[in-house]
Amino acid sequence: MMKLRNSLSRKLTAMNMLVSGGALLFASIAFFAYEFTAYRTNVILARGTEAQIVAANSVSPLIFNDPKSAENTLAALRVSKHVTFAGIYNTKGEFFAGYWRSQIGKPFALPPSALVQKQVSWYENGEFALAETIEFQGKPVGIVYIRSDLDAVKDRLRSYALILFGILAVSLIGALVLSRLSQRVISQPILRLAEIAGVVSRDKNFEVRAPANGDHDEVAVLTGAFNEMLSELQKRNSDLLESERQFRTLADSIPQLAWMAEPSGDLFWYNHRWYEFTGTTPEQMAGWGWQSVHDPEKLPEVVSKWRTSLATGEPFEMIFPLRGADGAFRQFLTLAMPVRDAQNRIVRWFGTNTDITEQQRSQEALRQTEKLAATGRLAASIAHEINNPLEAVTNLVYLARKQPLNVQKYLKLADEELDRIAQITKNTLGFYRDSASPSEVNISQMLEEVQGLYARKLLFKKITLRAEYGEDIKIVGFPGELRQIFANLIANAIEAISENGCLSIRASKVSAGGASGRAGVRVTFLDNGAGIPAANRKKIFEPFYTTKKDVGTGLGLWLTLGLITKHTGSLRLRSSVEPGKSWTAFSVFLPEQPLKN
Repeated sequence: MMKLRNSLSRKLTAMNMLVSGGALLFASIAFFAYEFTAYRTNVILARGTEAQIVAANSVSPLIFNDPKSAENTLAALRVSKHVTFAGIYNTKGEFFAGYWRSQIGKPFALPPSALVQKQVSWYENGEFALAETIEFQGKPVGIVYIRSDLDAVKDRLRSYALILFGILAVSLIGALVLSRLSQRVISQPILRLAEIAGVVSRDKNFEVRAPANGDHDEVAVLTGAFNEMLSELQKRNSDLLESERQFRTLADSIPQLAWMAEPSGDLFWYNHRWYEFTGTTPEQMAGWGWQSVHDPEKLPEVVSKWRTSLATGEPFEMIFPLRGADGAFRQFLTLAMPVRDAQNRIVRWFGTNTDITEQQRSQEALRQTEKLAATGRLAASIAHEINNPLEAVTNLVYLARKQPLNVQKYLKLADEELDRIAQITKNTLGFYRDSASPSEVNISQMLEEVQGLYARKLLFKKITLRAEYGEDIKIVGFPGELRQIFANLIANAIEAISENGCLSIRASKVSAGGASGRAGVRVTFLDNGAGIPAANRKKIFEPFYTTKKDVGTGLGLWLTLGLITKHTGSLRLRSSVEPGKSWTAFSVFLPEQPLKN
């Protein structure tokens, strides 16, 4: 503050001295320059007058060729102490008579211009020279030539310089006095404002105020504006503290784990839920300390994705396990969004971790429940499919016993019926004995197998089946899950179709399908059932939503969509409920190679 005071004082002093002294000095110089020019002009005019007087008195001496009289005339110039030489010349420029102030010397030569002009003046060797033509009855008879030193002009210039120096000294003293007065009026209030600003900046104390000086000048206006600014800052600080208190209360009350991070990725704040779950301390979690509660096998993937979001500014979303205070890992859905300023720059990240362990367990239980329910629904169809060949086997065995001669024929037919039962059993077990990793699947063959399981239902409802499977349609996927997808869609279509209806199943290769534009296969199931109202089309994929009140679980389409998503495919629904023209089409796209999660 002392440095600021001294600096401000010096600047005010220098400014006042510069302004005051400069203005006065400029005005004085301008005035003296004008005076000096006028004085020099008067000196020149005086020499001209003297030359005219000498010229008038030199006519007779020239006419009568009397140099002595001419010298007497020139002697009158002795009263002018600055004339160093005066001479009279004839019209040819030849010397006639002269006067030297100090001693007789050599006459000066006339310049050529003096012979042709009535009057001419010039400076020569530090002196002023003037030539005047001598006339008699309008005709030139000679020339008067006078030389004068510049001592008078120099004396006047020195006197002006002394006066200017005195004026400058007075102006500097006046500016110094004025600066002291200005310091009292301007610098001290400004220094008080600076001191208060330092208190506000250092202590974050917005309750202090600058004292008013009671005047109505610019400093008073500045002080008033400064105090108004402090009042507004105090209000905003109070609002900010209240907002921060409410935010912390809210963040600590939500069930999620919440945190904030710098643009660099360093986490600097967690809510209480985080510390309660992880059993850690703020010191342990500072910066990138959160890595200590992650699964070491999953951590490199988490860090890589987090760094990518930091570099691109894209939101972060990922599911990964976190270790609790009890040492057990639980699955969390983590979301992080960037917070940007007015210039669209990221100033921080805000993230939450939502425990989805129980949700995942519930979803898995629902999937198993749906599989059991699907098993029950298939049991009736399978029983019908197996019952007919069993009856045929029974009849063939009976005939073999009664007709020993044809026993081989009957046993061969019975063996074919038993192969049919074995194939049905194999297709049924394929739903639930799935491989742990994806493998190559022939879609055309699988559709034939699934269709065969529902042959009795199709026959019972007299449904016409139109199948177009193409040839050599293969993808990589989980066979059991793909069978489940196709079985659910065929079963739903059969239930929606009335007697004598029609079901079309078409499978074909596509070079660019789905939202990703990848190559794969598209399987479409089209029925002419009652259709699905527009209000129900989005709800049918929700768990437990069903339009079949007595037989539906509401899990079939939800599970189907989940299995398709697992294969990174897509499901599209179109339907019409127009009377007489109703229909529904489910179109499934499955890529040749599912993306890695």
